[in-house]
Amino acid sequence: MAVKVIMPQAGQDLDTGTVRHWLKAEGDAVVKGQSIVEVETEKITIEVEAPASGVLRIVVPEDTEAPVFSTIAIIGQPGDDISGID
Repeated sequence: MAVKVIMPQAGQDLDTGTVRHWLKAEGDAVVKGQSIVEVETEKITIEVEAPASGVLRIVVPEDTEAPVFSTIAIIGQPGDDISGID
C-alpha cells in the first residue's frame, strides 16, 4: 500500500515549506526512517525521513514551495495504484 510523504510543519505559524534537495532519486528504493529530502522553512532546514519502505515517487520537485501537510512524495511498491493519492 502506498504511503504519502507529507510537508512537515516546522513551526506553528508556518503555512509553507520549500523542498530544497532530494537525497534519493525518483524510483530509488528507500527504507523506513531513512532521510530522503531536505525541507526549508523560514526558521530551519530539516531532513524528512521515509514513513515507510518502498519505492520513491517524487511529487514536488526541488526548489519548490508547498503547503504544510501537503503530499511531497509517495512511497509504494512496484505496481501500486497511486492514482487516488493526492
